[in-house]
Amino acid sequence: MEAIRNVLVTDVTGAPSTRHRLVASTDWDEVQHWSKQVYMPYDAAPVGLVRQPDSVLDAIRIGHFTLSRFSYGVPVHLTGFAAEAGTGMVLTTVRGAIRHWSSGREYADTGVGEAFLVDNSRTHYWLDADPHHLQVNLTFQHDAMAALHERWFGAPADERMWARKFRFGGAQSSWISLLSYVCRCITEMPDAVEQGPLGRHLEEMIGLHLLTLWRQQLESPQEPTVHRLVPRHVLLAEQHMRDHAQHAPTLSELARSAGVSVRTLNAAFREFRGCTPMQCLRDIRLNGVRAELLVASPQTKVRDVAEAWGYANLGMFAASYRNRFGESPSTTLSRR
Repeated sequence: MEAIRNVLVTDVTGAPSTRHRLVASTDWDEVQHWSKQVYMPYDAAPVGLVRQPDSVLDAIRIGHFTLSRFSYGVPVHLTGFAAEAGTGMVLTTVRGAIRHWSSGREYADTGVGEAFLVDNSRTHYWLDADPHHLQVNLTFQHDAMAALHERWFGAPADERMWARKFRFGGAQSSWISLLSYVCRCITEMPDAVEQGPLGRHLEEMIGLHLLTLWRQQLESPQEPTVHRLVPRHVLLAEQHMRDHAQHAPTLSELARSAGVSVRTLNAAFREFRGCTPMQCLRDIRLNGVRAELLVASPQTKVRDVAEAWGYANLGMFAASYRNRFGESPSTTLSRR
């Protein structure tokens, strides 16, 4: 999953990269403008008390596919995907969880390593994403997929097939293996993926893999309702992180607050959040610093905010901040 999680935001040496960055913003209109360019027109609304996004969107073309790495940074409800755009999506969850709705009562939850396939030009669909969500998505053109089906299978696809939307994948699945290979190619050879025959090769492999899954789904459809409840100890640990983020609680302290062992807490976070508890805490702390920098008074210095959040080594703090947000703390402060 590491290759998928870091695609488009690190280069071949592992250093942070913004080569494929379209937007990194807390402005809702700006985020929506770019996300609608990459995906299709749709309606998005924040859920809960936090209304301002903390969003990063990176993208690259692979033939007719657009591969993107995207998060709103807040819980969101997405609906009203425009059928006239003639596009569909494959949403692969790399952090957090997403609930994909098929109807008023039927839904499928995707956790880390799981994906959901939907042709928005042929069926209604909406989703709810939790505050930790991060996806690597593939947007495709229906006409291109239909032509690929006819070329490989010798006949047009059954129209009922396009209306199927379903969950698939998993940590050890062929989909994750294929997507990892695609992401490694992007990281190591981005120019060849965007402009050379390698990109056409990847486009064909991705498309054929998805069409094969679609055909299987038509013959043996999966049960649409899959409910994955995040364990209570994960939620308790996350609440403790939010309440005490400025004091940088230890892993042992988080485990005690959740009423479980360190080992159990680590395993649960890896399964349901795709990261360790301390990685989650790091993101919460950095998000807190960023939020303060964006509303700081003109006299405020980066050092003041960092020290208030318990960062003693400003060099390490700045490096972590840049790796997380793709810009320095001082740059964020200048945009307050």
